[in-house]
Amino acid sequence: MWYTAGMKSGRSVSVVVSGTVVLTRSCRESCAYCGFHKADDPLVPLGRLGDFFADLGKGRATEVVLAAGQGSYELPHVLMALARDKCTSFGEYLAQACRMALEHGLLPVVQTGLLTPLELRSLAPVAAAVRIPVLPAPLEGEGEAHATARGRAPLAGHAMIEKAHQAEVPYSLDFLVGIGETAEERLAAIRGAATFCAADPWLQDVRIVPFQPVAGTPFHARPPLPFEAVRAAVAEAVRGFPVHAISVPAHLFARFPDLVETGLNDLGSTPMVSGDPLLPAFPVPSLETVKSRLTETGSTLYERLSLVTPAALGRPALADALTRSRERMQARAAGGLALLDNRKCFVCGDHNAQGLQIAFTRRDQNTCTATWVPGPAYQGYAGIVHGGLVSTLLDEAMAHSLNGNGIQVVTADLRIRFLRPVPVGLPLTVIGTRTGQRARIHFARGSLVTPEGTVLAEAEGRFAEC
Repeated sequence: MWYTAGMKSGRSVSVVVSGTVVLTRSCRESCAYCGFHKADDPLVPLGRLGDFFADLGKGRATEVVLAAGQGSYELPHVLMALARDKCTSFGEYLAQACRMALEHGLLPVVQTGLLTPLELRSLAPVAAAVRIPVLPAPLEGEGEAHATARGRAPLAGHAMIEKAHQAEVPYSLDFLVGIGETAEERLAAIRGAATFCAADPWLQDVRIVPFQPVAGTPFHARPPLPFEAVRAAVAEAVRGFPVHAISVPAHLFARFPDLVETGLNDLGSTPMVSGDPLLPAFPVPSLETVKSRLTETGSTLYERLSLVTPAALGRPALADALTRSRERMQARAAGGLALLDNRKCFVCGDHNAQGLQIAFTRRDQNTCTATWVPGPAYQGYAGIVHGGLVSTLLDEAMAHSLNGNGIQVVTADLRIRFLRPVPVGLPLTVIGTRTGQRARIHFARGSLVTPEGTVLAEAEGRFAEC
């Protein structure tokens, strides 16, 4: 848990540290607001999912959202992929994916649109939860959100709620708002769902998901809802679901701190470790950023798990993943800074298209190395690599020498000695070596050398353990 100083209201806001894995973007629907759909997108083989889950575990996520298009299992190429994985149904594929996530200590949440009763029964023992889309209106007329979609009616969401209850599957409600419905339709949809299932022990939380325009879609020029309309939707959800977590996605609604006084008490499943592959144009804020934003309203941020009701928590297959997720939360709470690795580090992040994407390897337990050829874009004076970048490389190498020992650190002090100009276009080897420790402060040394072994720059650093 993270506490903020100078609290005024004393309100608490929760968050789930999550990551998202896209199983397939294939979808039988074609909603005017959706940029997720991609025709003939393959289904990820079960054998590849373990690598994704391992990365999220290393990044300290407690949850993984398994995302796929609605009704993708009806498409021929997805059916062939299911046969490849020896799965007789999409539900069996999802259940196996959930088991793999549990083995990596992650709580799996399924976001695949509407599911059948058979699929829900397959998921009941092993899925942490399923997300059920609740739509505010049919919007099936020409030019409307669901003019070219089928199976996206509000009644379909209510039917899935009933099926999830019967199958005893924990579920969350996603109210997508701002897609062309009237204000009256929007609030009536929330009230109707609350009357229907607010007392259901399998309901975990409620999300208000404001529409955001996405390039390349028919709704790319439609404006998002104004603040007052989103606030009214949150207020209606608070009235209808008084004991549940009520959230908006922080990366889709920047004014989330202003909704705390209205009753917003949660930010829900936030894909801080992976980013949001469903809406990649909207950067996901870090825990520290969210905490700082909430401090302005005098609110406290704390971390929770995906599951909150006794019925959802009591399934034996989830016991180990729940324990490991709690351990991640406790370690994060005890560490001071809430640091997450989403693989977008400027130096080593392989998910950062604008970064250097330098891969470090271990020479021994205390030493790591990497080789990189700087281009002219990284120069200061003509033909000479910028000194700030040299410092960055040395800092990163030293930190990697510590992180490789299972220690998460931040730089406390850095001393650089520039011995010779660092030439552009020359293969450079950067070396980091762990040299010692005093309590929670770790020491390391770094060097930047040419292929012939000439040392161009050296560094010493102190790093604080998180």
